[in-house]
Amino acid sequence: MPKVTVVIPVYNMEKYLDRCMESVLEQTLTDIEILLVDDGSKDASGTMCDAYAKRDSRVRVLHKENGGLTSAWKAGSREALGSYIGYVDSDDYIDADMYERMYERAQQTQADIVCCGLHHLYEDDPHRNWTEQMELATDSLTKEDMNASLYPTLINDGSFLGRRLMPNRVTKLVKRQLVQRNLSQCDDRVSIGEDYQFSLCMFLDAERVEIIRDYFPYHYYMNNASMTMKHDSNYPEKIRIMRENLCRISDAKGVYDLRPQIWDDYLCLLVLHVKAIVYKQKDKHYGEIRKEMKKVLRAADTRYAIASCHMTGLTMAEKLFLFFMKHKWYACIFLAVRIYFR
Repeated sequence: MPKVTVVIPVYNMEKYLDRCMESVLEQTLTDIEILLVDDGSKDASGTMCDAYAKRDSRVRVLHKENGGLTSAWKAGSREALGSYIGYVDSDDYIDADMYERMYERAQQTQADIVCCGLHHLYEDDPHRNWTEQMELATDSLTKEDMNASLYPTLINDGSFLGRRLMPNRVTKLVKRQLVQRNLSQCDDRVSIGEDYQFSLCMFLDAERVEIIRDYFPYHYYMNNASMTMKHDSNYPEKIRIMRENLCRISDAKGVYDLRPQIWDDYLCLLVLHVKAIVYKQKDKHYGEIRKEMKKVLRAADTRYAIASCHMTGLTMAEKLFLFFMKHKWYACIFLAVRIYFR
């Protein structure tokens, strides 16, 4: 049994796959299994995956019909044999010692989850690069610690998008049994916040979590395609599916009632969407913008999210924008966004 299985979902990534795979094959922890999940790629990615399997006996390839990112990493997770499972997306890369350091911490502490930091890299715009990690008071959390100091602010700490849980699947090393028993909780339909459902399950079930502070071995590549400014009119439906599944997970686990925090997080995403309706569609007239805003702000879920808001740490500007949304002052929303994003 390998110490770690690294699951790598692959879909049309022939441009980046070599860089990703070289970084995984060069891991200083050599007792690993690498599962490449070809999610119905239409470019050369599938052939490249097979070539890596022939080159290195640690590599296995799963070819499947296209089902999206969640279905791909779930398929790899089901087949994993390692004591722990880690994830790398095929357009990213990792430092050579990433899994050795994380596995050593897991063994030292018998942790269910070990977390590291993330290094955001922007294609053709390196000055925007930045790092991210879970900012908690302690680097070692027992179930008692999580109940007392983490769960009450896990999804929202009272501020706008105040997420204390860093959801990224790729920054976690998780016990295989913990992952595999939660695969049914993760909905393939979720296309926004895919990793939130994964990490929420893991953190609600874990007995011990370890964080390696100020360590950023995962390089998350923001390519031009992922930074599109194209407006998504289906965004409210996508975040509704995410919200419903997170609430279902919270109810099923019964560890802590996270519904109020989940609704606050959903409200924050709605605010971002309303702003995007205006600033991502500068070519549209006010009448068209107003019509789309009206559809969002008159929806029952939006009205409930605003009425039940629990966030006490909002700025005056954020409170004012929510006031505009609550009272459907479309012109004020339009002008505020156009002036701010001009």
